[in-house]
Amino acid sequence: MRLLIPALATAVLLSGCAGMVRTVVYEYPQTSAVARDLLQDAAAAGPVLLEVRDNPFSGDVARSLAAAASATSVGFTARFTTDRAQAGRSDFRLVVQFSPAPGVSATEVCDSSRPAARTPTEGLTAVVAFCKQAQPILAMAAVAPKADGPDAPVVRQIAEEAMLRMFIPSGSRDAPGDFWPDL
Repeated sequence: MRLLIPALATAVLLSGCAGMVRTVVYEYPQTSAVARDLLQDAAAAGPVLLEVRDNPFSGDVARSLAAAASATSVGFTARFTTDRAQAGRSDFRLVVQFSPAPGVSATEVCDSSRPAARTPTEGLTAVVAFCKQAQPILAMAAVAPKADGPDAPVVRQIAEEAMLRMFIPSGSRDAPGDFWPDL
C-alpha cells in the first residue's frame, strides 16, 4: 500500500484548516483495535521504542514526540522511550518519518534497513507507523503547518493524533479532521 502524502497535503491546503493537524489512518494490515491490543501488550512490558527519521529540526524532536505520546490517554498507560535499551519489547516501535517521499509505504517506514527518502515540504508532513520488527501494524499520515522547533505545539499534536487515531477501538471513525480513504 502506498501513502499518498501529496494528495493529503493538497486536500488540507484546500480545506483552509491552517493551524491544525490533519490525518489519514490506514488500517493496513491491521485494524485500530488490533493495533491497540498489541500496543497495550507491548506497553505492559515497559516503555515502547519511538524512532524518528529525517528530523526536520536542530533539536531532539524524538524526545518531544515520546513525551507527548506518553502523556496522551488512550485508556491504558503507554510510555515511550527513544532509548532502545530502555524498551520493554524492542520488537515493537513507533516510527515517525518526517517529509516522506511521495508514495512511501508503511513497510518502507518500518524497515530500518532501507534508506529513508525525503521530500522537502512547506509545512510539516509525517508518516507514523506502528511496527513489529520491520512489518507495519498500522500507519497514519499527518500534515500540519510549519513548526519552529521540536517543542512546537503542532509537533506535540502529531504525537497526540497518532495515539488517539491509531489506537482507538474499531468503529470510532467519527473524529473531526480525519480522512478515511476507501482502501
